[in-house]
Amino acid sequence: MDDETALLAAACDRPDDDTPRLVLADWLDDHGDAARAAFVRAQVELARTPEWEPFAVECRHRRPEWSDAGAPFRDTLPPFPDGWTSVGWLDPPFRRGLGWRVAVGALLAWEEVARELFQKAPVGALHLRAAATLDDWRRFAAGSWLERVREVHLEAGGSPVEPVRALAAGGKLTNLEALHFHRADLPGIDLLLADVLAEPLGANLRELSFRLSSPASLDDLIDVLAANAGRFDRLALRAMNLTGELVRRWADAGGLRNLLALDLEHNYVLGADRYRALAGALAGSEWAGHTLRLAYAGVGEPGAKALAACPGVASVRLLDLSRNTLGPTAARALAASPHLAGLRALRLRNCQLGDQAVRRLVRATFWNNLTELDLRDNPVTDPGAKHFLAAPTPPDLTALVLSGRHLSRPTRAALARHFGPRVVIEEE
Repeated sequence: MDDETALLAAACDRPDDDTPRLVLADWLDDHGDAARAAFVRAQVELARTPEWEPFAVECRHRRPEWSDAGAPFRDTLPPFPDGWTSVGWLDPPFRRGLGWRVAVGALLAWEEVARELFQKAPVGALHLRAAATLDDWRRFAAGSWLERVREVHLEAGGSPVEPVRALAAGGKLTNLEALHFHRADLPGIDLLLADVLAEPLGANLRELSFRLSSPASLDDLIDVLAANAGRFDRLALRAMNLTGELVRRWADAGGLRNLLALDLEHNYVLGADRYRALAGALAGSEWAGHTLRLAYAGVGEPGAKALAACPGVASVRLLDLSRNTLGPTAARALAASPHLAGLRALRLRNCQLGDQAVRRLVRATFWNNLTELDLRDNPVTDPGAKHFLAAPTPPDLTALVLSGRHLSRPTRAALARHFGPRVVIEEE
């Protein structure tokens, strides 16, 4: 066994320990691969850094080679047999500098490679796409390597019921931290979740996500989540047709307790009454969460005003309102909010915000605290850019992201001189 192989084996044996990875980075430096060494170190640091802090923002917008996708380093991942499409690395494949995420589309193919793969990479996330029999899933669930898996995604390809039941009964998936249902629109999803949370498989779960629920299953699912309030750090309910009544019921049962990140993206039917309910829930629960994602969720001006007036958003550090129709009135409400003064990252991509909104944002309570402001796909023109040029530059600002379509060449040059690499102008 050569030195690099031995170092990779140590990282596989101790997947939660950063030390073997950093030792590997030192070895790569000593053997002439400084770029990959820097990638491993950056990825380790990225995993420790909140998404709104400068280093994470820099990786997101200005150092794509250090992001989880890690495109220049894909050839360092253990290969799968030529021509295979049923099992393979899935973007983003990396975490903490080594292979992490694998798609499993056929269980027989997986059985051929699983044991060797876990000796070569500290795989921690499986995206299960296979349609298989219960016996096949039971055989899959008996794999000793499941002890290393931290994250499971149940994707289209079959019902999640059989794989989840098999994994729960198998007793090997003992360190699961995140469970993602990519489709939750099936009868009995509430009963399945309740059983999972009562099993050892659910003992360490800190993150749950669901997508695409039918109204019939959503009502009961919310009741199960409410009954298990306080157990999770992160919860995502995407494209779930949430109503204000359901939000209230879940929140009144303590659903926000201990929750650090809430994702309600793509809930298109959310409107003013839902956001008033959400704002009331945030205020009433003394929520201390740091991440609130509401992209493409029908926020609108009334919803933005309700959130801006809510004391419960005082702990939020990352707010994503992208792809909502906001306009200058909503921008004014957000900018004037005393509760958003601690905001670090604000994402407002494609919100129909123009020059008047920029004028408000640079006078906002949170402006001087920002590390990231994403205004891509908004009609910000040269007069709007002048507001940025005239405002004091936030000391930690790492990425001011704009679309170049509406900006003249002299204005782009002025922004580059003023902000340096901190301004990111995306060409369309």
